[in-house]
Order: sequence, then C-alpha cells, then structure tokens
Amino acid sequence: MKKFVIGGNWKLQLLTVKENIAVATEIRDAIEELSLENVEVFIAPSFHALYSVGQILKGSKLKLAGQNMYFRDKGAFTGEISVDSLLDVGCEYVLLGHSERRRIFDETSPVINQKVKKALEKGLKPVLCNGETAKERAEGNFKQVNQTQLEESLADITAEEVAQIVIAYEPVWAIINKFLNPDTEITTATPEQATEAHDFIRGWLITTYGKEIGGQVPIQYGGSMKEANCEGLLNIPNINGGLIGGASLSAAKFKPIIEMAIKFANQP
Repeated sequence: MKKFVIGGNWKLQLLTVKENIAVATEIRDAIEELSLENVEVFIAPSFHALYSVGQILKGSKLKLAGQNMYFRDKGAFTGEISVDSLLDVGCEYVLLGHSERRRIFDETSPVINQKVKKALEKGLKPVLCNGETAKERAEGNFKQVNQTQLEESLADITAEEVAQIVIAYEPVWAIINKFLNPDTEITTATPEQATEAHDFIRGWLITTYGKEIGGQVPIQYGGSMKEANCEGLLNIPNINGGLIGGASLSAAKFKPIIEMAIKFANQP
C-alpha cells in the first residue's frame, strides 16, 4: 500500500472568513463518511481564515495547511507569518515553493530551503513544489529545471527529514493563472508527460536518499487535476496524490478526487 496525499490550495479565491468556513464545513462533512486509510486530505485557506477554519476542523478527518511561511521565528518582518503561528491555529502542513511564489514573487530555491528546514525543525510537514514553464519544457530543460529546484530546495536535508516531506510536481504551463501563463495555452499534463516527470522525480529521490525512503516520499501532481482527469493521473505509479486548485473549492468537485485516491491507495 502507498500513501496518498490530496491537498486543496485555495489561493486568493475565497475572500471572507464566512466563505472559507462554509466551504471547509462542506468538505469536512462530505469526507467524514469516507475511510481514509492510506490517504490524508488537507485544505489551505487564506491566512486570515486559518483560525476560524481550524476551529471547525478539530477532531475531523480534514487537515489544515498554510499557503506559505517565513523562516524566522519572530521579529520585524512585515507581512510574514511564522511556523509557530501556523501551528497555533492547527496547521499540520505548509505549502512551500509554489510556482506562484517562485515565478510571481521571485522566491528562490535557497530561500525555500530555509523555509523547509524551519518547518521540519518545528514539526510542520512541508509540501515542496517544483515545476518547469512551457518555455523550459519546449527547450528540453524540464529535467534540469526540476532537478536544480529539488537540489537547492532540499540542500542539507537528511533522508530522515525528507521522509516527512511531500513533493508536488507542478508543470507551470498547466496552472490556470494568466500571470504565470500570459502567452501559453493552459493544458493538463498528458498521462505520458506526467509519468515522465514523476518517474524522473522518483528516480532523483531514490538516487539521493536511497530506495527505502526515496521510494516512499509522496509525490503529488499539481496542474489542473479535476474529477474528469483524476483517474488517469492518480493511476500513474509514481503519482501519490494531487495538489488541487479550483476543484478544491467545493465538496462536489473535491470529493470525487479524494474517492479516486482512496481507490488507488488501497489496491494491492
């Protein structure tokens, strides 16, 4: 059996605490009936709603995640949020290195590496994102881009530590965001493209951390996964979940993806 991790990244889509609570409650209630053996599910609301959402998730099967964090414990860092603050409201996961952070906000892999280390130090599970642009893929550089991001973002991370991390492969060209893709047609990766990328990442993890640990780190696919394509993607051997954007904003769209993960997670 392999572990699957399904995450909902709400980005800047739900603007009020009331909206965040309503969607979180809907998803919480929808998955309570499901047997989540070998599957974990989290949602990442906006920072301003984390406390309120965390309160309604207590004791439920739905986990809470932060969308980002800073690598300092506290201090004069306007606009940032600390690991301790995320833990205080009930977060168990944190997204780090999302393509929108890397490409729009110019976060570098060495900075992300400091965040990964701080999250691990405090017991928060990092979801480390990496992925190439359409131009980088067209030029034949997708392997080098992903390898460099992984090497720099996981610098000085031990095998024991990487066992606490989730990797999310996000082909930038598959994310519905006009600021990421102003001149690119947005398409979900084909099964062949997703297989090639996830096999490459799995191979790098095994080479770097050994077969026992490198072979078990969950690797999510994070590029416009939805009900219509999740079966084909989640059935790929080295895809162990999804980092879901728009399809995580309602139980009706999110639950079928979770159910598909349960199906594949419990196959012999």
